[in-house]
Amino acid sequence: MIRNRTLRTLAAAAAVGMPRRLRRFTHTRLLGYELAPTASIGHSFVDVDRLVMGEGARIGHLILIRGCEQVTMGERAHILMLVWVNSVRRSTGYFSGLEARRPELVMGDHTLITSLHFIDACDLVELGNFSAIAGFGSIVQTHAVDVENMRQDSKPIRIGEYGMVATHCLLLPGAEVPARSIVAAGSTVARPLKEGSHVFAGSPARAAKALDPDMPFFHRTNSEIA
Repeated sequence: MIRNRTLRTLAAAAAVGMPRRLRRFTHTRLLGYELAPTASIGHSFVDVDRLVMGEGARIGHLILIRGCEQVTMGERAHILMLVWVNSVRRSTGYFSGLEARRPELVMGDHTLITSLHFIDACDLVELGNFSAIAGFGSIVQTHAVDVENMRQDSKPIRIGEYGMVATHCLLLPGAEVPARSIVAAGSTVARPLKEGSHVFAGSPARAAKALDPDMPFFHRTNSEIA
């Protein structure tokens, strides 16, 4: 396995245009990524320290994932296409004093990130089982400038199981979406939302409508809806 940082980046870049079998060889043997037999990576640039993909997990085409210390994708977790996941490793010296910072993307079983999203994973971004960043054009931003102390700051962002973030949403540092809840299109989440089984809407997002926790959407067995 390649350990030199520059050579790893070059190998990850070269893999983008390779045929499927050679691409998988590069990812598993040269970069040491842990791919289940049915997991797959399309024509995408994936340059992380550790990648773990469960059965049926898929990274689609034209995706960029860089700088994360770890990316974990559970069973049948999918990133569709044209998604940018960017992070900054702790070894770079940025975010000094934030010893608890975790530059990671963690996707549970049957999770989904659709297309044209930007995810800043300078701190942990975690999707619970069957949750989704749906639609297109959402921004998940774990870091911001602490203007009072003149430094970069970061906080994790979490989406609970069966939670869904709709089109053109903005999730800011420390945002949490409760289990079995939906963030309506165009909303901004800047704090932990408390009420489960609700639709949240607005900027800032507030509870707008209660949802039946027994509705089929919250008990489905597939990440995608046909």
